[in-house]
Amino acid sequence: MPLTVAMPALSLLCVSKALLVIYEASCSPLSVLLNNIVRTWFIIFVVFLVTAAYGTAVMIHMFLWKNHDVFYAYTRSWARFVLKISRVQVVTVGTDEIRPEERYVYIANHASLFDIPVLIAAVPDNFRIIYKRELQKIPIFGWCIRMSPFIAIDRERSRDAVDVLDTVSQTMRQGSSVLIFPEGTRSDSGIVGEFRRGAFSLAARSGRSIIPISIVGTRNTLPKKTRHIQGGLVTIHVGSPITVPEVTTREAERNLMEHVRQIISNTVDSYL
Repeated sequence: MPLTVAMPALSLLCVSKALLVIYEASCSPLSVLLNNIVRTWFIIFVVFLVTAAYGTAVMIHMFLWKNHDVFYAYTRSWARFVLKISRVQVVTVGTDEIRPEERYVYIANHASLFDIPVLIAAVPDNFRIIYKRELQKIPIFGWCIRMSPFIAIDRERSRDAVDVLDTVSQTMRQGSSVLIFPEGTRSDSGIVGEFRRGAFSLAARSGRSIIPISIVGTRNTLPKKTRHIQGGLVTIHVGSPITVPEVTTREAERNLMEHVRQIISNTVDSYL
């Protein structure tokens, strides 16, 4: 990494660690004197500041060098900081299934906003994420993801979704992995919902294998429609790659979709 890239990254890391030291030093008094709501807002405030700093640094480096490796280095560092200050401990199972030279379609269940930083920090692959286009309207964060290798989609326009599938399948043939939450939204109950076909059509078009990922514990860390960050243990189960033939029928895709959903659901349900 060039010195001009390394120095800002090192500065951000030092600031992040200093904030962590301050937070950890105050945890015992906070747990006695303050309630969970105040502690949660403290975490949100610190994460906001650090996200703004990381986002600004990423935009500058992406503008100057357009290096995706730089983006992923910053993003992984940011994700680990968010998990650390939120007191989220991540345990991974099965990451040896991921071969560094291969590219995959990762299929995961979705229960919390913490799913994304957890996967970025835990999965040893620079995957692309398909996100809602309206997120680009968020100051700094939205501008940053617009310059990132992540992929925007307008879920209200079916033609846009088809174009995105074509674009992603093409980039995957050129050497990119992609992460998809096929439920389309976060689960309220923690139970794995119904899957949509798009992820499986993408796997068939790209010729890449599917890796099912079961996320357990993020719902308790930050439940949907709340701002109560509780911390805790999160377990990531990485399944074995599933080969997908390039030429397949709709019925075969639906059967594959249900098979992958069952793998993820069985793992998640075993913890409920």
